Amino acid sequence: MSSTSLNRTLGFWRAFATCTGLVVAGTTMVSLGYSMGLVGPAFIVSALIAMFVSILVSFSYSELSSFMPGAGMIGDYTLIAMGPFMAIVSVLGGYIVLVSAAGAMESITAGLAVQSMLPSVSATLVAVTMLVLFLIINLMGVGVFGSVQVLITGSMIIGTSIMGLMGLLSIGTVNEIQAVPFNPKGWEVVFQSLALGIWLFVGIEYVAPMAEEVIEPEKTIPKAMLFGLLTIFVADMLFGQAIAHYVPLDILEGSTAPQVDGARAMFGHAGAAIIVVITVLASASSVSSHLAAVPRMLYGLAREGLLPNAFTYVHPRFRTPWVGIIAVFILLCIPFLLSIDMELIATLILASCVTWLLSYVIAQVNVMILRRRYPNIERPFRTPLFPLPQIIGIAACLYMILTIHPDSEMKLRIYAISGGFMLAIVVYAVCWLRYKRIPLFRPVPLEQLYDLAQVERSESPATTSPLLQATDKPLEQR
Repeated sequence: MSSTSLNRTLGFWRAFATCTGLVVAGTTMVSLGYSMGLVGPAFIVSALIAMFVSILVSFSYSELSSFMPGAGMIGDYTLIAMGPFMAIVSVLGGYIVLVSAAGAMESITAGLAVQSMLPSVSATLVAVTMLVLFLIINLMGVGVFGSVQVLITGSMIIGTSIMGLMGLLSIGTVNEIQAVPFNPKGWEVVFQSLALGIWLFVGIEYVAPMAEEVIEPEKTIPKAMLFGLLTIFVADMLFGQAIAHYVPLDILEGSTAPQVDGARAMFGHAGAAIIVVITVLASASSVSSHLAAVPRMLYGLAREGLLPNAFTYVHPRFRTPWVGIIAVFILLCIPFLLSIDMELIATLILASCVTWLLSYVIAQVNVMILRRRYPNIERPFRTPLFPLPQIIGIAACLYMILTIHPDSEMKLRIYAISGGFMLAIVVYAVCWLRYKRIPLFRPVPLEQLYDLAQVERSESPATTSPLLQATDKPLEQR
């Protein structure tokens, strides 16, 4: 083994923390409270179906990561299966829209949570301070926050689970639990809110690029994702069901910090303070993840010739992709130009959900294409009952896009935002690939990706992050 090869040192619990690290975020707490208010306690059915769909999607990512080298994730998978155009769409659609539309909501939800406790504090000031802090941290390449990811994730899951259970059992609560109709708005609303359910689990696939560092990845990664999904479902539903029985549903639906309102109704000032701390830490972790991961995806696309060369710039001292980090920071600041309320937060979250669901569809199609194109290649993890999980998963993702929200006016706003982003991405992809004279739909041979991975390991300095290892020539010069 060369000195630059990745060591398989990550066991189940570290993989589990990686799975849940991005999923456990401030926006999921706000979305959970909003969804409980919109649907009622029957939202547990929406979330259960969404979890099942997420499990099907996790099968596809587990299979792809088990035989695909490197840390490129959806970009590499799609480049091999469907070519450069779809690779650009999958990365920019899945992650740039997330950063632009919902990423800033992480810092904003942290600010709104603090403001709910301290009304004199500016929510915008808290949000901007958080973004600037993590901009500096990521420019310098200091992985301070990553070292406490397990603690943050564990604290939020355990904390919300305990508070929810105590609230449902009326243990230590300051108010009486109230009877609430299970399904006040009907089953149509329940089944039109699956996308709100899927947002509770979006990002579980982030462990896939770590396949080369995980011990027995063909077993550990699927188990980590499955256990992560089940754990998140239990924690969210305990807390969500509890707050729905202490705060009127219309208040939850309209509040910009429903998780704080619910904790305060159950446990008074102390409960609200705990949830504020958990929200701020979870939001900070998610912001840091965006600023760390997405610029490296942009770096990878640029080194393949699929983005402008400026994104390949790496600071000579800190070894971080400064152009990509600064670009992501600017995108994270876009929503500050808007008037923030719960309707805007929900709209931007669901617009991001539309494009992320599209990237999930692409990942599942990748599996089907590569099974046909490379039938004999060794796959340490193979999707059980293939291709049934992919077919069901694709149909479910498309259904969630079509029924993104029960309110028709809000649905149109969601489609307008997500559609506008996707149109811009498609126009860019076509124009850029034509300009670079790269065939839009010609897949890169899998063998070439393996060869590139070997070159990267042998030529890259030991001090360089694996996420920053890439090829020296764009696609059209290979």
